[in-house]
Amino acid sequence: MPVSELARNYGVSLNEFADEVMALLARLDAGAEPARLATRRREVCAAVSAAMTFALDGSNLTPEERASLDPLLRDVLMPFWNKHCSPDTDAATYITERSTYYLSNRVPGSQVKTAVSIVSTLLDVLALPEERKTEVARLLSPSFAHRMVTDLYRINDMRRRFGVQLSLLAMLTALMQVTLSSDAILRVLRLS
Repeated sequence: MPVSELARNYGVSLNEFADEVMALLARLDAGAEPARLATRRREVCAAVSAAMTFALDGSNLTPEERASLDPLLRDVLMPFWNKHCSPDTDAATYITERSTYYLSNRVPGSQVKTAVSIVSTLLDVLALPEERKTEVARLLSPSFAHRMVTDLYRINDMRRRFGVQLSLLAMLTALMQVTLSSDAILRVLRLS
């Protein structure tokens, strides 16, 4: 799988996850004012971005591979962020910067504890009533934890199975200016 396709698939799945979180919060807070809805969308996107960042940071990707993947992910996520997360033109910048706030209480090496921290921070920011926080945390914390554990596993599995740097795959794909499957690229590498 070319790194651009990996980024696209991962970005699309993150967008779907953000939509699911927004839909859950909309069901639980149905009477929210429009300003509250806008804040909720923006903050959910920042929390999901924080979960993505934590999974990528914990993965076995080299700094070079991460540097190749980050701009591709940003290209996939930016249209979603601008359309669904915030009407502002600088939504991507806000979300990227805000995701660091959600990671301020991360627990290195623990996706589960970090997920609970991200959800707790999100619920504090959204200022949900205390009686709703417990219910929402019970629903969202496992979802975020599962997402982060699964992302970490998939990223590490992809890297282990292909055994080459993603940046090398991206470079070869760009040089050939064709979307090739990873098998074709690996065959080219073995021939040289």
